[in-house]
Parts: sequence; C-alpha cells; structure tokens
Amino acid sequence: MSDGSKITHTRLAFPWRAVGASACAVVLALGCTGKIGGQSGTGGSSGTGGAGDPNAAGVLPLRRLTSREYLNTARDLLGDSTLGAADVPGESDDLSNNAFPFRQPNVIGTLDAGNLQAAAEALATNIATKLSTVLPCTPANAAAEAACATQFITTFGAKAYRRPLGTTEVNDLTTLYQTARSTLSLDFNGAIDMLIEAMLQAPGFVYHWEMDPGAAIKDGSVVQLGNYQVANRLSYFLWGTMPDQTLFAAAAAGQLATADGIQAQAERMLMDSKAKDMIADFIDDWLDVNVISSRPKDPNIYSMWNQDLATDMENEFRSYGSGAVLGTGLFSDLLTGPNSSVNQALATIYGVTGVTGTTPQPVTFDSTQRGGLLTLAGFLTVTGATDGSSPVRRGHAVLTRLLCNVLPNPPANVPPPKPPTAGLTTRQRFLEHDQNACTGSCHSAMDPIGFGFEHYDGVGEYRTTDQSLPVDASGSIVLDGQTQTFTDALGLASMLAQSPQVQECFATQWMRYALNRWDTSADLASIQGATSTFQAGGLNMRDLIAAVATSRTFRYRTPGAGEILP
Repeated sequence: MSDGSKITHTRLAFPWRAVGASACAVVLALGCTGKIGGQSGTGGSSGTGGAGDPNAAGVLPLRRLTSREYLNTARDLLGDSTLGAADVPGESDDLSNNAFPFRQPNVIGTLDAGNLQAAAEALATNIATKLSTVLPCTPANAAAEAACATQFITTFGAKAYRRPLGTTEVNDLTTLYQTARSTLSLDFNGAIDMLIEAMLQAPGFVYHWEMDPGAAIKDGSVVQLGNYQVANRLSYFLWGTMPDQTLFAAAAAGQLATADGIQAQAERMLMDSKAKDMIADFIDDWLDVNVISSRPKDPNIYSMWNQDLATDMENEFRSYGSGAVLGTGLFSDLLTGPNSSVNQALATIYGVTGVTGTTPQPVTFDSTQRGGLLTLAGFLTVTGATDGSSPVRRGHAVLTRLLCNVLPNPPANVPPPKPPTAGLTTRQRFLEHDQNACTGSCHSAMDPIGFGFEHYDGVGEYRTTDQSLPVDASGSIVLDGQTQTFTDALGLASMLAQSPQVQECFATQWMRYALNRWDTSADLASIQGATSTFQAGGLNMRDLIAAVATSRTFRYRTPGAGEILP
C-alpha cells in the first residue's frame, strides 16, 4: 500500500504558537505557494510546470472498500441497508496540514477484522429468510442441490467478487459447501447462507483488485487494466458501489478496453440516480464539510448551534454541489450560483424569509451577499473559528483545495492572535498577528484570501460590522502567476471560477478522488488532458468527470516493485 498511502503530517493547528528563531527561518524559507511534484503521498504533482509523459500511468494500490462503498455494495448485492457506518471499518478524518482530501481506508486491524466478521454474519442472517432473492435456481430434490450450489457459487460469487471466479476459488467454495453439508450437518439453505458469510469476508469482496482472466496486457512500461478492473474502477468512481448488470455485460463483451467504450458507459452512469450521491460525496469531502458535526462552537455566541443544524448545513452543501454538476454542469454555477434549498433553521442563518419547517425549499440568495459553494454555511462553519470567523482557515482551504498548493507544516510555537476584542475587528487582529516574524510567510499567503470572507461569522451569517466596526472584506490572491485583488468573497469566487489554475486543480481533485490516492508525475499528462477537455467543453463538469474516467492513468497502471505479471 506504500504507493498510495498518506504520510503523516503535523496536525494543522491555527493560530500558530511561538517558536525559536531558527525554526522560524526555516518556515520563512519554505514559503507557502509552491507545490511538491512527483512525490506520492506528499501532496501531488499538478500544475503547469511542463508536459507529462502521455504514455505514463500511475500505480494501482491494493485497498479495501471504504465504509461508504461497503454499505452501498451490501445494498446492491443483497438488498440490505440495515448496517450503518459504525458497523464496518471506517476511515480516519485526517485534518493535517496537507491532508489527502478524500476518504482513504486504513489498514485492517484486529478490531476492524472483527467488525468485518460481525457485518458478514449480520448480512448473512438477514438474507437467510429470503435466499430466493439471490439464488439462481431452486433444487427440485435433494439430488439437484449440489448442482444448484455450484451454480450459486459461480453466479453470486461473480457479483460479490465483481469478476468471474477462478478455478481455485470455485473449488474452495465448493469444498466449504460440502463441509457445511457433511461435517456440520446443515441443510441446503444453511450451507448457502454459510457460503454467503464466507464470501463477504473474502479478499475478493472486501478489497479492490478485480483481476481479469488471462495474461496482463502490457503497453511499454505500463499495463492495461482488464475489462472487469475497469468496470469496477468506473463503478466505484461514479457510483460508489458495485457494477450493475449492464456494466458487467460490457466487461464480459470486452467493451471497456477502449476509451470510447468507457465514455459510453460513463455518460450512461452519470444519468443514473446513484451518480448524485457520488458527486455529493466528492463535494462533501473535497472541502472538508464532512467533518462539520465535530466542529465546536461557543454556545454563548452561537446559541443556535447543534447537531441538527450541522446536519442541515452538510445536507445543503451536498445537495448544492450535486445539483450544480447534474444541472447545468457549469463550473461557474458551482462557485457563483445564487440558488439553493434550505429549511427554516438554515433560512434563519441566511436571513431568508418565508421558509418554515424542516423540509428544504428552493431559495434565491441576495446577490449582494451570497452566491456559490464558498458562501454556503457548511463551508463557512467548517472553516470558521469557535468564536468567530477565521481568515487563516478560510484562506488555507482556498489555497489547498482550490489551488492545490502545498504548505509547509506550521511551526510549533507561534503566538496566537488576540482573542475577540472590543474595538478590534477580526481583520485588525490578524493583521497585527501577521507582524510576528514567524507568521509572515504563510499568513501573508492565506490571510489576504481569508479576509474576503469577513462578511461571514463563524456559522456563516452575513454581517456588515464586526465589534461594532465596519467589515472590510477586501483581499488579494496570487492567481495564474499574478496578484489579483477583490472586494469580497463574491468577487473572489468569480475570479476562482475563471482561473485556469483553479480549473486544473479541480481536475486534479477529481483525479485524486477517482484513483483514491495522491497524484504523481506519472499522472500529469492525464490530468492535463482532462483539464483541456474540461476547458474546451465550456467548463462543463460532467465532461471533466468523463475525461477522468477515460484518461490513461485511469485505464492503465504501472506495475508494482517486484511484481511478476502473468
């Protein structure tokens, strides 16, 4: 797993605390606007610094299903949605300085293995009363049971493992069935249920590595993924779950060996309702709104804050993102669109009248106050402080998530800015803080961006004053190699939407999501190709998603060190 795993970073803790002069000098020398290229696990290689090798492809690390993928697969394989995220191994929420934006599964430990066993047992118990829904046959008599079991092993097994079973796998499962019947004295249904429980704990179900029959197809120094590998990579990218029968049929017919074949399937799959959840997952994870429920807020300042409101904010954020992608598809609508759906609690935050109850209703925001993903309460709350706004957190989010910049880890002991103080706005407190010698380098990159969000407090309410003083939301950003200024978050969002640098970073983030790993130099040409398709198509996000799915690094892989190809 070393090819795709994260390195450990110091946890991001703003404000920074005081540190010695030598450490300060190191941080200042590193700067805050560069990118680390070609280093798997350190933050990616996107950027415009040279063309990538069009024949290259990145690695394909072995990884298990994420908690989302496991639950979705159980739903589609067994029709069972009874398990929750707490019932299966999860993923850590890494909030370190340059953390990978998307969910990556951890290595299985003893507790995780126990959870997988318990989950398999629960699913097998649930299906035991309705085996006819997964059995391909009904034995007419006892003599016909063995043949039906073999048919079940090959058909259900191909769905569970998401590819045809090998001879050894069929033989092992047949032996298990026979043991269940003879040694354990189980009846036919009991033996089938045991097979299901075993398959749900097998590596073929738990892990992503859907090998195709036959020898590997080499193309220079890389290997083309087989049809079933592509079917699975495509399905878990676009749907977060196992392939459907149409995709399995395309794999069996060899239709996923070409970019055109994949394009056709990607376009079909993006029209399916399951794509909505996938897009919402991407949007949610990309900007860290998936951790909103863990964000503390001072109850003396934000008396309305509770878990229900956090859930409302996250649901709105997810819905807004998927609606933009599956609606017009335009990138500008994602970053600047004025329409959303809110319930009464959110309407109060937004200052929108006429909305009552808990059911979200369509609204159009005041165009002078709000528009786009970065002005939604979910983003502003996650990047806000416990007791107010946070220019550094908001600037950091823009730099790392929308510009794909890599920041040096913060020094250990920079003194914090003053707490909220009468007579000093947040902006004034952070400008004063930035005069510290050890904060200048990184804060000079983050804070001028974050100041653009000063019209929004710690939970996203719009304000014109801070500590009874007028809010100044003007700021600046280095974008596409030039310093540009803006008057507020709306101006900033418009700049971001039009920036080729941001558009390439957005393509990079989609590639990271699709591959579930950091990008490396081997992925650069694929990212550049997807970016070009995105830009040439009028910045339609669905075109970008399809371009990622048809890219070379999505369809090929570099063999692992020491790998012996069949």
